[in-house]
Amino acid sequence: MIIFSGLSGCTPPELPQNDVTPAQTEPEEEFDNSLTLDDVTLEQANEKGELLWRVKSKQASYSKDNRIANVTQPVGELFRDGKLLYKVEAELGEIYQDSKRVVLRNNIVATDVDRGLVLRGNFLEWIVDQEILVVRNGVTGEHEQVNIVASEVQAFNREKRIEFWNQVVIDVKDPVVQVRTDHVIWEWEQEKLIADRRVEVDRYQDQMVSDRGVAGEAIIDLKTQLADLKKNVQIALSEPPLQVASNQIKWQYEEQKIESPQPITIVHREEQVTVTANQGWGDIKAEQFDLVGNVVAIGQKRQAQLNTNQLTWSTSQQQFQAQGNVVYRQIDPPLTLRGNRAVGEFTSDTIVVTGDQSGGQVVTEFVP
Repeated sequence: MIIFSGLSGCTPPELPQNDVTPAQTEPEEEFDNSLTLDDVTLEQANEKGELLWRVKSKQASYSKDNRIANVTQPVGELFRDGKLLYKVEAELGEIYQDSKRVVLRNNIVATDVDRGLVLRGNFLEWIVDQEILVVRNGVTGEHEQVNIVASEVQAFNREKRIEFWNQVVIDVKDPVVQVRTDHVIWEWEQEKLIADRRVEVDRYQDQMVSDRGVAGEAIIDLKTQLADLKKNVQIALSEPPLQVASNQIKWQYEEQKIESPQPITIVHREEQVTVTANQGWGDIKAEQFDLVGNVVAIGQKRQAQLNTNQLTWSTSQQQFQAQGNVVYRQIDPPLTLRGNRAVGEFTSDTIVVTGDQSGGQVVTEFVP
């Protein structure tokens, strides 16, 4: 058994997007063939004698200054103060004594023993002092909640988060949702996926994309099945055929409900009806939407417009109920109706308005 212990180390480089640590290039040290051993175990412990890593190898050869050990078919374990964090294996690897790094190459398999996450790739680096695991080059990940594809994965064990970089695709298993972006932070204790740049979220039904959300950033709560989408949010629904836009939409993708505390626009693509409001809520399954504050509904087919304080809209039958400061206008034939309440139907442009602004009780009905 060969043991490295009490080694001095340097601060590992920062790991922002697209950075390549020196360990990704092949080592240039000269190796002494006379310092080659078969079936060896290398390990390192901290000052308390607690294991930091252990690597078993079919063969190990050492650089002439004994700073680097090249290993073949390594199978290893990575620890935090003696507690096992990861099990790893690869085809080749290097152990860097001075910088306290373990580097593995080709057909990497790294298993997070606590969370059950299995990462595969072609380059792995374990930065001992910072407890950071990096996997690069064709990375895939498997977990009971998600499957992942990315160019690079960085696991920050002290901060309890994992970051996925570049062409990230995360398939959530139940319910089936796919997330696509270039950077995702997985806060694993909170069970949240955080995308801090443009992101697409697809909801699947019967193995087909049923709804798609696009936003500038998002927080997806795997536990509550809620996607909080922000910045230029667009959600395209297939049934009903709606386009929903706002700067923030909270999308309960399993229950199929949406909520926006900010100005919202809803467009019915087939009926050519557009509704805007200060905020709104929608039950997609029930095909009903409630909108509040400066509500404006425009029907393009007859060029009619409805203004009100509150609107309940059934998109399946295009029926609506309006409450507060109701004003209905249409161009052909010219008509303006005012009242406090209204019920009607967008497709037929049938509307009944009750109560005028002076307080008198009137009922006006118009059927084109």
